[in-house]
Amino acid sequence: MANMTDGSAKFVVVGIDETSESQLALRWAVAAAEARGLGVRVVRAYLNQAVHWPAIDVEGHVPTPPVDEFQAELDAAVAYVRDRLGYDAASGWLAYEPPAEAILTESSDAELVVLGSRVHHRLQAAVLGSVVTSVTARATCPVVVVKGNAHDGPIVVGTDGSEDSEAALEFAFEEAARSHAPLSVVYCWQPSDRHDRAVEDTEALLRNWLAESLEPLRAKFPAVAVRAEVVGGRPATTLAEHAGGASLAVVGSRGRGGVRGLLLGSVSQSLLHSATCPVAVVRNRAAAPGSP
Repeated sequence: MANMTDGSAKFVVVGIDETSESQLALRWAVAAAEARGLGVRVVRAYLNQAVHWPAIDVEGHVPTPPVDEFQAELDAAVAYVRDRLGYDAASGWLAYEPPAEAILTESSDAELVVLGSRVHHRLQAAVLGSVVTSVTARATCPVVVVKGNAHDGPIVVGTDGSEDSEAALEFAFEEAARSHAPLSVVYCWQPSDRHDRAVEDTEALLRNWLAESLEPLRAKFPAVAVRAEVVGGRPATTLAEHAGGASLAVVGSRGRGGVRGLLLGSVSQSLLHSATCPVAVVRNRAAAPGSP
């Protein structure tokens, strides 16, 4: 197990708060770190927004943030990690800054970032959560958003031939090899209602392309059981349907046609909103913000 005290090893970053969702994320992060032989860096960030209220010529009391409570949450999380991975495999940071910024600071040296999600209904899904949105859009390493109940199904990954989807494929194969889970690779396209023969020909070409594009990864990970499909339909909807019962859904940060380094693609956003399993958002490191 990686030693977190020497500062030389990669690690898994997990953001926590007072919610039950962050506890799910913590457990997922510990399991991921154990499978990789890494340590865990726990971040409990807070920012007392009250100190930023305009208070010119206004008398009033600015509440003091409950720092002791935050520290207790952090200490409990670090103790949980040490109990399972060993004392030197855990570290923590109580950060007085916006949570997304604190997690992004740590992500520059991380192997993986893990977050919990509180998306339970349409109103929350519409905004998803500023921390999840900001971190998944800007982190230079893969980000896993833990949501819903744990499943024992396959790992599902979407591909479209873009650089980010190539990175997502590599991540998905690695995860399948570690977990011994089967892998389902899905290429989504939207055929026209006209020219049926042309549609059939196009689909056959896409199947051939998909099979050829997966050959290097199949050779690299020969033990992974892979099912590859070309499916007609909207990518966001189709991937969400395939992710039902999956142990993990994997998608690139932006797909083909997306602006490099900016925000999230529509498919990754939609999957984060609708999937009921953990979702990994993977960015091609060479295209990440701040990359040379």
